[in-house]
Amino acid sequence: MRRITLVTLATAAAAALAVGVVAATAGDGSTASPHAGHAMHARSASALTASDLRSALGRLLGEHAILAMNATNAGVTGSKAFPQAAKALDRNSVAISEAIGSVYGSKAQRTFLDGPFQWRAHIRFFVDYTTALATKDTPGRNRAVANLKTYTVRHGDFLAAATGLPKLAVRNDLLGHVLELKNQLDAYAAGNYAKAGKAYAAAYAHMFMTADLLADAIAKQKNLK
Repeated sequence: MRRITLVTLATAAAAALAVGVVAATAGDGSTASPHAGHAMHARSASALTASDLRSALGRLLGEHAILAMNATNAGVTGSKAFPQAAKALDRNSVAISEAIGSVYGSKAQRTFLDGPFQWRAHIRFFVDYTTALATKDTPGRNRAVANLKTYTVRHGDFLAAATGLPKLAVRNDLLGHVLELKNQLDAYAAGNYAKAGKAYAAAYAHMFMTADLLADAIAKQKNLK
């Protein structure tokens, strides 16, 4: 029964992500955050500052970590909240992609969000890991981890090429993020809620370091004051 429930939840989450793709590419903005991405676009039309960029990326990436952990925690327990948590996570993904697009253009926005082994892909890999963890599917867990590691390389290289940051620095930052989310989920699934809580806080805090890394590079590259 639990396996069926989790597979159903994972399918529903995948469907929610697919709906987000269709709506985002249709151009109606229905899956985007009503404030985050649009605020970045508004600023880009006037005078985006380095502080604006750092603040926006910090909030968006911090929200990503929270929503991702909430979704996987719900998924590993078979909670009915999982599909809605996945939808909230995808709305945040679209908002982050809009922030990227406001600086690098629509092609970069699309690649960031939906390119092979890019942003949405890593969320699907975490869905795969969550399902495999709950159903005690060790090969499935290993496949998901391998895909997540490939993501850190491919997405890291994309961000490095865009921002001018060293590839290894970006790859390592993404790997740290992936491992923090994985460790938090592992602890939560094992019932070690004290460890899970500490990992939750650490993963959230890490996102602000990632935001600083990206924002500082973009500000230097684009001569933002």
